Amino acid sequence: MLRKLAVSLIMALATVTPAFSAISSPLNDAQISEEFKGYTGSFVIKDLSDGTTIRYNDGLLKKRDNPNSTFKIVNSLIALDSGVLKVKDSSMKWDGKKREIKTHNKDQDLQSAMTDSVVWYFQRVAEKIGKERMETYLHKLNYGNEDSSSGLTTFWLGNDGSLKVTPDEQVEFLSRLFEYKLPVSKQSMSDVRQLIKLKTEGNNTLFGKTGTGPKAQFGWFVGAVKHGDKSYIFATNVRANENAYGRQARKITESILTKMGLL
Repeated sequence: MLRKLAVSLIMALATVTPAFSAISSPLNDAQISEEFKGYTGSFVIKDLSDGTTIRYNDGLLKKRDNPNSTFKIVNSLIALDSGVLKVKDSSMKWDGKKREIKTHNKDQDLQSAMTDSVVWYFQRVAEKIGKERMETYLHKLNYGNEDSSSGLTTFWLGNDGSLKVTPDEQVEFLSRLFEYKLPVSKQSMSDVRQLIKLKTEGNNTLFGKTGTGPKAQFGWFVGAVKHGDKSYIFATNVRANENAYGRQARKITESILTKMGLL
């Protein structure tokens, strides 16, 4: 009898999957905090296989802010699903107005505009989508507070844009995108995933989009990492009086993911 119980216990334990079993070195709060030197910040990552999450600075993970350029993910998805754009037919002529970032001063398509985070391109995309359709999709996608009332071409930008989203809500939206569970076509979801694919190294692939607030006092990096056959969704934000760019959020995120054994 005792032998049977022992065998049963061993078999039961063998079926238990430890949280983040694919992560060779999970980090605690103190270790994550080290990555945010000079910034106030937050970080969350979710294992899509079992829903397990690691959370840093829980209060900020529940705070809504403008998505800024991370909204380009949603904007692209709406444009593709509604038929306003097709990936292979998405070119737009530059209007000739000189902007601070040199790569913005040329003709763009959906991929180049996503890669270089070209604001004017996605403002035109929003105009093509239109106010009513944009509102319908924001509700349909359940993205953030779903509010585009402050202006069709600016509602996701700055500190005054009406659209707000938390890091937790970013992760929830991206989880549905990477699990093909959003109420849009599978093709549009697949296309957007490809648009935000950043790099592949060995068995690891990083997807993501940065975003930077006014005067670089706030920065986002949101996305996913595929590690072997598992996928993890993350959101990072950084805050400071200056230099809190999205690229800094990405740098911090990649360092954390590397130390976790996911990159």
